[in-house]
Amino acid sequence: MIQGYLAFALSTLGIYPRYIEPYLLRTTYLDLPLSPDLEGLRIVHFSDLHFHRGMSSRFLRKITSRIRRERPDLILATGDFLCYSQLEDSERLKAFLCTLQAPLGCYCSLGNHDYDAYVSRNSEGNYDVVTPPNFMEGAFRAFKALIQKRKRSGEITQKVKSVSLNAQFCALLKETPFSLLENSSITLPIGLNLVGLGDYSLDRCRPETGFAGYNKKFPGIVLTHNPDSVPLLQSYPGQLVLSGHTHGEQIHFPFPKALRKLSQKLARLENSEYTRGFFSVGDKKLYVNRGLGSHRPFRFCSPPEILVVRVKENADR
Repeated sequence: MIQGYLAFALSTLGIYPRYIEPYLLRTTYLDLPLSPDLEGLRIVHFSDLHFHRGMSSRFLRKITSRIRRERPDLILATGDFLCYSQLEDSERLKAFLCTLQAPLGCYCSLGNHDYDAYVSRNSEGNYDVVTPPNFMEGAFRAFKALIQKRKRSGEITQKVKSVSLNAQFCALLKETPFSLLENSSITLPIGLNLVGLGDYSLDRCRPETGFAGYNKKFPGIVLTHNPDSVPLLQSYPGQLVLSGHTHGEQIHFPFPKALRKLSQKLARLENSEYTRGFFSVGDKKLYVNRGLGSHRPFRFCSPPEILVVRVKENADR
C-alpha cells in the first residue's frame, strides 16, 4: 500500500513503528450469529501476509503459534500472500502455509499482489500494471494522494485486463492445505457456504460467477481482498464479508478528526470509511483485517492482526 512509502519518509519518528509494532501481533475476537446449527464454530481469518525472502522466521512461527492456540475449525485468508507478484523463497512460504491446518479446511482468495503482474493505482489514480516504486516515487505518490481532492474512481486500464493468475503461486497453493476460491464457492458439510472472489483492482471480482454454486438454504461467508468490492455484493447472499488490503491504514491516526481523515485517505479506497475493523453494510457484516505483513515494515497504531470469529447465536450484532 502507498502508506508504506510515506511511513519510510516519517521514519525519524523513531524505532518503534519500524522495528517493534510490525511484530506486535494482536488477536481480535468477533462474536457473530450465523445459524443455530453452527453454534460454537471458530474461524480464523488473516490477510496480507506479504511474504518475501527477508521476512522474519521468528514472526512466521509466532503467527503459526497464535493460530494454533485458537484451535480453529476453519482458516480463511483474503490474499496478498506475496509482494509485487514475486514468489520468493517458495519452499519457506510453502512450509509456513503447511503449518496452518484446520478440521474443516483452509480456504483463500487472492489480492492485487498475487496475480501474474502487480496492479495498483497509477499516478492518475487509476488501476494499472505498475512497477514497484522506489522510495522517492512512493513518497511522491503518498503526497499526491493527500492533496488530491476528487473522489477516487475504480477505472481500470486495458493492461490490467490482460493480467492472468500467477501460475507458480497457484501451483504452490495446491501443495498446501489452502484451497483457492477464485470467483467460486463451496458448501461445507456443516451447512456453511464459502465464496471467494477475484480481486477488485484487476476487474476480476465477479459475484455473478462466484455465487453461482451458493446454497441459499445455508448462511455464507464471502472472501474478497479489497473492501471496495462490498457495494457489488448487496444483491447477493452471505452474512459476513472478510477483507484486508488496507493494512488497517498502516499509519493510523485515531484522533483528531482531521488526522483521522488523512490516514483514511492514504488507504486510497473509493469507500474511504472501510479501512479497518467491523461494519454493518446493508444486511451484511464486513470485517476489514489489518493484515499480518507489509512490503514496507512500518506500522503506527495499526499492529498486525489475526481475527477469530466465534459463532454465537446470542451475540449482540
